[in-house]
Amino acid sequence: MRKLRIDDFSRIVHVADPQISLDGSKLALVTVRPMLEDNRYHYEIWIYDVKSGDAICSISSAEGDFAPKWSPSGKKLVFISRRGFKEEEKGNAIYLSVLAGEPRFIVKKKEGFKNIRFLNEDRLIAISPTPLRPVDEEGDYVDVRDIPPWFDRAGFIDEYRSQVFIVDLSSGIYKQLTTGDKEVTYASPSNSGDKIAYLRRVDYRNPLKTEVRILNLKTGEDFQVIEPKYSFMSVEWSPNDKYLVLHGNDMSRGLATHDHIWVSQSDTLSEPRNLTADLGKSTLPSISCDVLGPYRPYMPPQWRGEYIYFIVNEGGRGNLYRVNLNGEIEPIIAGEHAIFGFTASRNGDVIALLKVDAETLPEVYIYSNGEFKQFTQFNEWFRREVKLSKPNYMKIKASDGAQIDAWYLEPVDREENKRYPAILFIHGGPKAAYGPIVNFMHQLMAANGYYVLFSNPRGSDGYSEEFADIRGGYGERDFKDLMEVVEEFIRRVPQVDEDRLGVTGISYGGFMTNWIVTQTDRFKAAVSENGIADWISDFWSSDIGFFFDPDQIGGTPIDNLENYVKQSPVYHAKNVKTPILLIHSMEDYRCFIDQSLAFHIALRLLGKESRLVIFKKGSHGHSVIAKPRHRKKRYEIILKYFDEKLKQKGDKESN
Repeated sequence: MRKLRIDDFSRIVHVADPQISLDGSKLALVTVRPMLEDNRYHYEIWIYDVKSGDAICSISSAEGDFAPKWSPSGKKLVFISRRGFKEEEKGNAIYLSVLAGEPRFIVKKKEGFKNIRFLNEDRLIAISPTPLRPVDEEGDYVDVRDIPPWFDRAGFIDEYRSQVFIVDLSSGIYKQLTTGDKEVTYASPSNSGDKIAYLRRVDYRNPLKTEVRILNLKTGEDFQVIEPKYSFMSVEWSPNDKYLVLHGNDMSRGLATHDHIWVSQSDTLSEPRNLTADLGKSTLPSISCDVLGPYRPYMPPQWRGEYIYFIVNEGGRGNLYRVNLNGEIEPIIAGEHAIFGFTASRNGDVIALLKVDAETLPEVYIYSNGEFKQFTQFNEWFRREVKLSKPNYMKIKASDGAQIDAWYLEPVDREENKRYPAILFIHGGPKAAYGPIVNFMHQLMAANGYYVLFSNPRGSDGYSEEFADIRGGYGERDFKDLMEVVEEFIRRVPQVDEDRLGVTGISYGGFMTNWIVTQTDRFKAAVSENGIADWISDFWSSDIGFFFDPDQIGGTPIDNLENYVKQSPVYHAKNVKTPILLIHSMEDYRCFIDQSLAFHIALRLLGKESRLVIFKKGSHGHSVIAKPRHRKKRYEIILKYFDEKLKQKGDKESN
């Protein structure tokens, strides 16, 4: 076996979106392959017979096919495709496959479709943006009247609102069902096919709150069943259509609030009931994993038979649970892994899951009759060829008594009686988590002679809401947790050279990297990616700043300027002694380019060592969703920088 190499990222098959047919007999999934030479991704849909494990067929095109959905009978499959579209051209099309012959074109739309679902065997529902007012067709300008003007990965959005459409499969004719200036975020058809439940944002100033509505296709009646007091991501139906199952939270603790499983009546205005309140954990798989690839569709909880199935984030592990209407919760699949999505057959007797663990890249697994087996082997080459560093678990008691989960990787082929540099990785969020699973960047550093340390400090998901709640205290308890983890790690692992420590992170991890170098000189090098340096400018420029920052920092820069300055690394730049590399992507509308630019300018004006690398394309998540050539260069830049700052004469050169 050999060590991991940078180019290995382009050999990974990113398996995604497992869709089981309702009868449990067939499985569709999507694979995404980085094509480094062509600098693009190849999307392909695979269809299998579940019982035999044999592939029935695959569907692919140069432009990309994805988002497969089964008809109620399992005889038809629809999907979204970019066939016939130029690279920079907006929009997509819907195609139909009957599992034999070429897929049939149904309809295309320049604004594109998403959230496609079968209403019955002959019709679909879908969500699509529609213009609110006349739009400049040449694209020379946009007319912005509300907030936000843009959204990460979507670009300028204010001139459009997404609405529900119905699509006839025979004719390709589509009809808009909802109207107005409110944004529809999710829609699902009833099992009877005569109603649609949908979520809608009603106040652009508080976009996380959603109302739940029912559209009766027979009578045309459109009525509210849950007032906009909650933040829901999805709404689905019970098997008998009497109830709705909702995924989200009541915002009782702001953005630190855990997402739960709720139920409500489907025929009248009512208050939803939280079925998982006693669980004390979040039901969103928010575990950081850079091998999932660029296609990561949200997969909602599913009501099958008497149970609702859902994923729970437990201390960096993603497990499958189920709950009934009485609120009785039980784990179905639990272990040292992360489940990122699933679909279940009509009775819940066959479940297809997407799972990652410490040794295995994303693959689809089948759970049936109490057995849990790996179904796909797209990445067996990785397990056969590449020598990995296994995560070592540490539970660390913080100075205030809290327990902090942490893991470290040893350098691959570590030699006894030799000391090695170490890199602290900080996850994004902050309400996300690390866990004992494969991350390419972690393994790349371990393969090149580094200890790799990662942990879940205060602010992380997978624990209590109190643990996750660092609102108004960024850079305080979370900073202490990280530094205490570092010191305990050094105490426990004597081969770590404490004079050669590096720190890095993306998004919130980038903020925390920026913050750390203003508070301590413990680290000899830092790499901050797409992070916050100035909360004041972030409030004005970020796509979510106008609601995220008041929740996390407190108030606005107008009424709480003191805290915005206090928690912004740029205003503490005079304290920095650590050399820092700042990486940012120009198309990041989440943490705008002005963040890294401000920190770099402040540091250079003060005569500090700072370097700024700007990728001319790429959104906030460019590290995992940017084009392959971009991703390769990022790996090379980071590895070379840490080598220059932390390697000694005689250390092996990085591969």
